[in-house]
Amino acid sequence: MIVISDTSPLRYLVAIGHVDVLPVLYGRILCPPEVLAKCQHSMSPAALRAWTAKPPDWLVVVTSVSSWTHSELARLDEGEVAAIRLAHEQAADLLLMDERKGRQIAQRLGFRVSGILAVIADAARRQLLDFDQAVLKLTQETNFRVSPQVLDAIRSQL
Repeated sequence: MIVISDTSPLRYLVAIGHVDVLPVLYGRILCPPEVLAKCQHSMSPAALRAWTAKPPDWLVVVTSVSSWTHSELARLDEGEVAAIRLAHEQAADLLLMDERKGRQIAQRLGFRVSGILAVIADAARRQLLDFDQAVLKLTQETNFRVSPQVLDAIRSQL
């Protein structure tokens, strides 16, 4: 399975102490250097900067050699564009991305996209973490927000 990650899933999982679910769920994760650069930006959380300073072997930084583009990509930030471009080039099975505009554009372009809640739910199904505890930590320690109705819908599928 080829999985590409944008910045936010890595950021959120590092923040809540569950980034190690990624290789268990998906094997290796590819990310473009632009994503790693965003993770290492001085305004990024210290824990994320420290984690990406010495990324694990399962996080593989891959530079896209493709010049593929689409007019809608102009509406996204550099990391999202690079992740979508890499997903296109690698014929990715899954793109991990949380920003609404980026997700919508990636889905319109035909990519299968999952966000942090889907990752947490998948990890909970495999008993790698407790869903409610992980979501509570996510909403308390990051800027991530989710409605109770969405959480109830996910819980009903666990």
